[in-house]
Amino acid sequence: MRLEPSASSPGPLVMSPQALPAGTRVERWRVERRIGGGGNGTVYEVRSRSEGHSYALKLAHSPGDPRFQREARTLHLLRHPGVVRLQATGTWRAGTAAYPYLVLEYVRGSTLYDWSRARNPTARHVAGLLAQAAWALDAAHRRQVLHRDFKGENLRVEEHGRLVVLDWGACWHPRAAPITSAARLPPGTGPYRSPQAILWSMQAPRQTARSENYPYTVADELYAVGVTFHRLLVEQYPPLVLDKANSPRTSATLRALNPRVPEPLARWIEGLLAFAPEARPRSAGDLARDVQHAQAHAGPDWDVPLFGWYEGPATATRTTLEEEATWGPVAPGEEAALLHARALRAARVQHHRMDRWLRRRVFSEVQTQPLTEPASQPEPRHAGRWMRIAGGLMLVACMAWGLVLAGPPHGPPMPSHPVQQLARTDGPADTGSPATALPFSTAEQPWPGDAMSTTKPHARCVPRLHRYLMAAFTAASLNACSGTQVRPEPARCPSEALESMRQLGLDLRSRGHIQLDIQQPDDSNQTNYSIVVSDGPITSRLDGPIDRLPANTLLYGRIWTGGEKIQGRYTRVRTPDGSEYPVCFILGNETGMSKYRGSRPGHTRAHPWSNAQVVDHFP
Repeated sequence: MRLEPSASSPGPLVMSPQALPAGTRVERWRVERRIGGGGNGTVYEVRSRSEGHSYALKLAHSPGDPRFQREARTLHLLRHPGVVRLQATGTWRAGTAAYPYLVLEYVRGSTLYDWSRARNPTARHVAGLLAQAAWALDAAHRRQVLHRDFKGENLRVEEHGRLVVLDWGACWHPRAAPITSAARLPPGTGPYRSPQAILWSMQAPRQTARSENYPYTVADELYAVGVTFHRLLVEQYPPLVLDKANSPRTSATLRALNPRVPEPLARWIEGLLAFAPEARPRSAGDLARDVQHAQAHAGPDWDVPLFGWYEGPATATRTTLEEEATWGPVAPGEEAALLHARALRAARVQHHRMDRWLRRRVFSEVQTQPLTEPASQPEPRHAGRWMRIAGGLMLVACMAWGLVLAGPPHGPPMPSHPVQQLARTDGPADTGSPATALPFSTAEQPWPGDAMSTTKPHARCVPRLHRYLMAAFTAASLNACSGTQVRPEPARCPSEALESMRQLGLDLRSRGHIQLDIQQPDDSNQTNYSIVVSDGPITSRLDGPIDRLPANTLLYGRIWTGGEKIQGRYTRVRTPDGSEYPVCFILGNETGMSKYRGSRPGHTRAHPWSNAQVVDHFP
C-alpha cells in the first residue's frame, strides 16, 4: 500500500493498488475509474496527461509480480487485431514497494457470454467470432505463444463485431519463466482443461519427478476453444470425458440440446472437444479457414436466432403456485421422510425453473439492452468551455434567487422524466477476484465508459430549485458515501454458475465454515475477539470441504455493511490446485451475518469466522 499526506487530515492517506480513487496519478496516467479486478491485478480506466484517449491500466496487487513482465514480453511479440495491444509499461512506487503495471488498449464491449445474453445471435454471428478467435490464436501459435487461459471471460466483443483476446498473463513462450500451481498444472480454469490435463493431475501425486510440469500444447488450447463455444451455443459446459471408449458424439448431443445449431458448426465443436488430441484440428489457422469457407456457402438456416423467446411461466404450472404454509398431521417416525420429500420437491421445482430460462431470451430485455456506441468525436474545446461557463453562471443565479424567494418543498423530489429499466446481464459482482469462467459481469464490470446524459436548463428554475438541490445533494452523498448501501438488488444466479455448482455436486443450501477475511489474522482464541470489515471486495477461506469443494478453497465476493446485518455475496472460488469456478454463495444465511456491538458506519465489527451458503438466487 501507499501512504500519501492529505490536505484535510494530519495523518497519511492509505492507498491500495486494488482501490485507487479517481484522480490518482500513476506516473503520467490519471485514474478515471475502476473497471474491474482479478486475482493478480486491478484494471482502471486512465488517461494520459498529454492526450485525451482512454486506456486500460492493469496494476499488480503484489510488489514486483513477475506475471506482469511476462505478459508485457508476450504482448511485445504479438501484433494482431484480435490481440489486445500493449501501450506502455511502468512501476507505481509506494514507499519501498514497487507495483508493476501495464497500459493496454481500452477495448469497449462485452465479454463473449455477456454479448450473447444481451442479444439473440445467429449461427453466422457465432461462426464469425469463432473464426476471429481462431485467427488470433493462430497468430500467437506462430510466434510460439500459448494463451493457456482461453475462455469466454477473456474474450471481449466490440459493438461493431471485433473480437479481442485479453489477459495473457498465464501465457507460455520459450523464454517465459514457469508459473504453475501446487499441482504443477498451468494457471487456468477448471471446466476448460483438457481430459489429458485432468488425467495428468490425477496421476501427479504418484509421480516421483516433482519438478515435472504438465506439457501444455496447442491441442489443449483448441480444447478450451471448443468448451468456450459449446458453452456459448447451448449455455452449459460439455460433459468431461476421461475415457475414449465412453466418449459421446458431441455434435449429436449439442444439436439435441439446441436444434438450431447448424450441422457444420456442431461438427467443429465436436472436433475441438475430441478426446484424442490428434483428432482435434491440426492448428487454429486450419479451423479458421474451414469456418470462413463454410460461412461463404452457408444457407438461410445460419441466419435464424439460436435461442427461443421466453414468454413467462404458464399459469397452470404447479411450480408457479405457492407452497402451502401448513401441513396436515404427520405419523410418528415419518418426520424425516416428510422433510426429505419436501427437499426433493423443492429441488425439482428449482430444476424446472432453471430449465425455463436455459437457452431462452426475453424479447423486451434484448430490445432495451443498452448498446455500446463507438466513441464519438469530442466537441470543439472552445464550445464545450463556454457551455460549461454559461451553465455554471445560470445555476449560481438560480440558486441565489431561489434561496431568497422559494419556499420549502411540499413533497418528495420526483424525476423530471421516467427512468428506463435497462436489460440486466447476470454476471458476477465486481469482486476483485481472479478471472474465472463466469461471467463475469460477468461478468466483471463492463468496460465501456459510463454513458453521460444532459438536460436543457429550464426557463423557470425557481419552482424547481429545491428539487434540484435535493437531487444534487443526494447524488453528492451517494458519490461520497457509496459504501452505505444496505444490500444490492435481488438477482438470479447466472446459468454458468448453476452449471459449475452442479458439476461440483453442491446442493442448494449446503453450508461451509469460512474464515471471513484472510487478510486479517485469526486470533479468535482470544476472548471477545473481533475483526473490522467495511463495504467492498473480500476474500474468504473455506475451513472444511463442501461436497466436492475441498478445504482451503478461496471464496471471492463482496460485502455490504450498511444494514442491521452484514450482507455478502460470493461469485467465484479457487480451489487449492488453482482451478477456478463461478458459484453463488451468500454470507451467513438469507438475513446475513450478525454484527458485534460497537459497530458504526465505516467501522463494522464482526466475528472472524462465519458460514457460506449455496443459493440459486441472491436474496
